[in-house]
Parts: sequence; structure tokens; C-alpha cells
Amino acid sequence: MYDLPALIRRTTRITFFFLSLGCIGLAIWPDYKPYFGGFMIGTIGSLLGSFHLAWKTTRIADLAVTGRKSRSGFGYLSRAAIGVLAAVVSVQVLHFNLAATAAGILASPLVTLLLGLFTIRRLKDGQSNDERGEK
Repeated sequence: MYDLPALIRRTTRITFFFLSLGCIGLAIWPDYKPYFGGFMIGTIGSLLGSFHLAWKTTRIADLAVTGRKSRSGFGYLSRAAIGVLAAVVSVQVLHFNLAATAAGILASPLVTLLLGLFTIRRLKDGQSNDERGEK
């Protein structure tokens, strides 16, 4: 539980890095606007889905600590709706590429998965993820 804020912070930073690369690519190659734009819209939707999952995980953990059972799950339907909304806005409204949007939607969960695997490996080595020298 103590690694979730650090994981979300790192995921957000890496997602903003991808968004900045998309903006730079859009400025350098304006002919590829449908691809960079779709990727950026998908990445924003993916980041919103990650925030929602972190919120639901924290909420369910807090309920478990108090001894109450959660009536809802991890909000897959809500996160899927965020992804579909990002795809519809990207393709129908802004006329961006669907494949680039789908790649953007998959970017944040992939980053979170990789960061989680690296965190597990780091914890086995005995190092903390979010150590700032505070005691």
C-alpha cells in the first residue's frame, strides 16, 4: 500500500514524458498530426484510467482495514468507459487515427506493469522505492 503513491507518481511522470514527446513530434512533423494526436488523446485517457484504478484500490483497501466489505470491484467498467470515450473523441470528433489512440490507451497500463515488476525486484533487494530521507 505504501508503494502506490510512488507508483502513481512515476507513472504520471513517464506519461507526461510521452505526452511531451507527442507534442514535440507534432511540432516537428505536422503531417503526422492524426497519429501523434491520437496517441496523445489515448495517453490522456489511459492516465485518467490509472488514476481511477489507484483511487478504487485505495478505497477498497481502506474499507478492508475497517473490516467492511466493498460492494464494488476495481471499476473495470468505468475504466473501459474512459478508454472508449477517449477513442470516440479521438476518432469521431478530432479525426485522429484509431490505432494510435489504442496504442496511447495501452501506454499507461504497460508503464504501470513494468514499474510494478521493477518495484517487486527492488523490494527483494531491500531498497525502498520512495525514500526521501524522512524518519
